[in-house]
Formats: sequence, C-alpha cells, structure tokens
Amino acid sequence: MSKLYVFGIGGTGTRVLKSLVMLLASGLKAETDKIVPMVIDTDVNNGDLEYFRHIVGKYRDIHEKLYNNVPTNLYPDSFFRTEVEMPKELNISGTDIGTLANMIGYNQLNASDLTSTKGLIDLLFTEASREMNLEKGFLGVPSVGSIVLKQVVESRGFKEFTQEFKPGDRIFIISSIFGGTGAAGFPLLLNVFRDPKSGINNSEYIKDSIIGGISILPYFEVDSDKFRNGESAIDSNTFTSKTKAALAYYEKYLASNLNALFYTGDYRRSQYENFDGGENQKNEANFIEFASALSILEFIQHENEAKEASELSSPIKYFEFGISEDTTEINLTHLGKTSDNLLEQFIKFKYLSLYITNYLNDALDDSRLTWRKELQVPANFKSNQLVKDLREFCGKYYYRWLYQLGSDRHGRKFVPFNMNVSGSVGNNGTPIELNLSRESLFNVVNGIPALDNSNFFRKDAIDFDKTFTQKVDDITQNKELQSFEMKLIALLQEGSNAIYSERFKN
Repeated sequence: MSKLYVFGIGGTGTRVLKSLVMLLASGLKAETDKIVPMVIDTDVNNGDLEYFRHIVGKYRDIHEKLYNNVPTNLYPDSFFRTEVEMPKELNISGTDIGTLANMIGYNQLNASDLTSTKGLIDLLFTEASREMNLEKGFLGVPSVGSIVLKQVVESRGFKEFTQEFKPGDRIFIISSIFGGTGAAGFPLLLNVFRDPKSGINNSEYIKDSIIGGISILPYFEVDSDKFRNGESAIDSNTFTSKTKAALAYYEKYLASNLNALFYTGDYRRSQYENFDGGENQKNEANFIEFASALSILEFIQHENEAKEASELSSPIKYFEFGISEDTTEINLTHLGKTSDNLLEQFIKFKYLSLYITNYLNDALDDSRLTWRKELQVPANFKSNQLVKDLREFCGKYYYRWLYQLGSDRHGRKFVPFNMNVSGSVGNNGTPIELNLSRESLFNVVNGIPALDNSNFFRKDAIDFDKTFTQKVDDITQNKELQSFEMKLIALLQEGSNAIYSERFKN
C-alpha cells in the first residue's frame, strides 16, 4: 500500500489542499492508496486551517461509510473514493515562541560572552525582524522562517511521519514563493529529506524516494494602506522582488534534489483583505489553488510504476500548465484536451450534488419510486447520517468552494458552473442553497449546455429518478455491493454516468 505525503506549508498550502479534497470528492483518480496531508504553519489559529480540518473530517466520514471493507479495485473512479487521512499538523505555535529574539536567547548573548555571535545575528536580521511577533506566522520574512522552522523536524508529528514512511511512498511539497512560511519551509524540508546524515527515521527510504513540489508565484495582492498605516506587516508590493530572489536560490540549490517541479502563478491578481493571519484569514478559493491541486494528481501519475527516484527515466522533470485563452472569466472549455477526465468527473459530481441537495429528500419520501422500492430503502432513510453528511458536504463546503472560485475579488474568475444561489455565501458555515428549476438543469455547465431533445410536440427534461430506475437492476444484482450505503452511492454514480453519456457525449 503506497501513500502520498503532501506537505502544505503556510496558508496557501492549506488552501491548495482544500482544492485537492474537492477534486477527490468529484471522483478524480489518485494513483495511490492513501493521501496524507501534512500541514506546517506557525499561525495555529489560521481561519483557513480550521476550515480545512472540517472539510477533511466530513470527507472522511463519507468515505468510511461508503468504502469500509470495500476492495480498492471496486468503483475506482467513484466519488469520495481516495482515502484521505486527517491532516497531521506539524505546527509550531508562534504564540509560544514569541519572537526570534526570544527563541535564540538574543538578549543573553552578551552575558554568555557570545558577542561575536550577537554581532552576526545583528548583521543577518534587522531589529524589526528579531522582535517581530510570530503569533501569526513569518509575515513574508523567509529569513526568520528558516530559523524557526528547523523545529519542525523535531516535532512529534514529523517523527511519526518518518517512522511510517515505507519504500514506494512519495512526497509532494506545496509552498508559495512570495511569502514567509512557504518560501522558508520548502528548501528546509527538501534538504532534510535528501540528507543521508539527517538522522531522521527511515532516512534511507526517504532520501531515495520520489519527491515533487510546486512553487506558487504571486497570484493575489492585499490592501497596501494597512501596511502604510502600520496596521499590517504584509506589503504585497514586495512580492515580485521576493519571488525573483527565491527563484534564483531554488535554481541553484533546490532543483537537483527534486524529481518533479511545478510552477503556477498569475499576473491577473486577486484582491484580498490584509490580515496578518489568525481566525480572520479566510481567503476565498482561487483558480491558482485549483490548478496547483491538479499538479498533485499529475505528480502521482508521473511514471507511477517507479518506486524510487533512481527508477525514473530522468532525474527531474518540469511541468507546465496553461489555459487556452487569456480571459478574465474561464470555464471548463478553457482547460484544453488534457482536462477530459476532469471535465467528465466534474460534470458528473455537479449533477450528483444537485440531486443530493435539491431532490433526494423528496425522493426518499416517495414510496412510489421504482428505484426506491427495488433498492429497499429503509423508512426515514433521509435522516441517516450518510445522507446528512453528503448534503452537508455539498451544500456547506463544495458549493461555497465553487462560488468563491468565481468571486469578484479575483482578477481571473473560474466559473465552471452556473451558481444561482440564495442565502449567505461567506465562510460562516451555513449551507448554500441553489435556486434550481428542471429547465435550468440543461444550463448547469457554463460553455457546455446539456443536450436538449425538446421539440414542438415534447418538452424534454433531465429526469434523475427515471435514470436511477433504469440502472437499479444492475445495482441490486451486483453481489460485490454488500452494504446498503454502497448500493445507494453506486446507483447515484451509475445514474450520473448515464446522464453525462446521454447529455454531453454527442
């Protein structure tokens, strides 16, 4: 059983992991048995991190109810199929550290007759850097982060990771290149992994493993007035210069230690509020994070028969990602032919989620439905925890993620679907409700309308329950589907496949 350990460093790393979970929920296949999110952030109260914990928890609840004791070769492309562990948090509380000066005992260096050391610290770090409060991260200063993050390899979570690591497992590192935590954490982790004298557990396996990473270039800006007024330490005007410096360092010192390297970024920047961190940092989902999550799945497929770096056809490979048209509003048609599987799974899951949130309750109340009777749906099944979990995941997390991808804050919106919503769409945890009619089901996918066979004599409709009834005999006769929950999701899966084939493959 192989695992992919995905290190998400800082706030951007966590948000990319969130998009990865959404892709896996949609049924995109990951060529690995299990994905283990590894989160590194000194801002332990980060709002994005707390939100991510809830999303993974709900995903796991659904996965375990559906696939417990189900062979991995059964329905490999099904929704929620890939196992995802709860994030292992290798977080160092910035609140506990206080400042860099506190951490290194700066004020005691004179008394310890280490004046030369103190002089070196003064040369390398300004007073502002030494005294910067680390409660909310490194605030765009990677030189400070490189010192503090060395404690990560001493953490309990990191030691558990190294103890669990087996031959054939892979590592992927997500980091932004224009901030503090990500820019500092990427080279530090990579050097530890490749160092044969690092002293970490299973170092012989880890140093020879296949390691990939993505460096995310600037894709958003924050309010500069807060920086000028002294209300925030983040100045997005420095993002480009920091990126250039980091790229030069990466080219010289990092590339030789990687087997696959991805870059993403966008000159059409999103505009976010300027929060140093903490619970208020809940940035809206962004297309660059979505594209970065796709790179993780690409990395898993990269020469997936290879078990260690020496078995790869080339030591390192660089990957590109682009859209077919430079436009401020993109949809699935702009992702090119390489996205065929993504397009198919995305559309299927979108229709499934619409059924779950808008129609399933009524169907479970209708004892006349043929598929309901054939499947022997228990009475009051709509109060079953699986149904509640599916409805919550789609309404509270998936719809909100889709809606945020098309936010007006973004310089480049990603709007794969028509999101006609009502109610609150902020990060307040309430489910999003979609205003939906039978007629609007034909125009759910932006840029790709569903086939409508209406004519002068007949009004066509996408009838979920009719489609499920046509598929229910195949489900009830499948002896491999032992649990009722698995039969239900298999029916919804096969029904979604049929709707896609009938309406979009023409």
